[in-house]
Amino acid sequence: MSPAVFIDANAPIYAAGGEHRYKDPCTRILREVAQDPQRFVTDSEVLQELLHRYLALGRWKLGKTVVLAFAELMRGRIEPILADDVVAAAHLADSYPVVSARDLVHTAVMQRLGTTQIITADTDFDCLDGITRLDPVRIA
Repeated sequence: MSPAVFIDANAPIYAAGGEHRYKDPCTRILREVAQDPQRFVTDSEVLQELLHRYLALGRWKLGKTVVLAFAELMRGRIEPILADDVVAAAHLADSYPVVSARDLVHTAVMQRLGTTQIITADTDFDCLDGITRLDPVRIA
């Protein structure tokens, strides 16, 4: 069995958001996750990103729904962030100084898991060696 595909925070964000070219594709992807959850994984930092984003935007009522629904959808498939993941992300920052800390942490978790594919609209993942970004519009 191949390693699971990582789901980034923007998938549930776009699925729950207003009209956007990513809304329908992300909604379809999350439906696929519900049908075959073992094919997908995420990490606790993704949940923190959702929490942060909706609180920062002052849209907590929607945010709480998104966080709780995504946590339930991914139950048993949410990887913790280990100290070693943060150390690995720090080493990755030497080669990728323009990539965000969050994205480097996700990359480190993916490397630990042996996962090379991530579903995300975030093009920063395109520059990371060994990571294949699956654009939701193209795969949905």
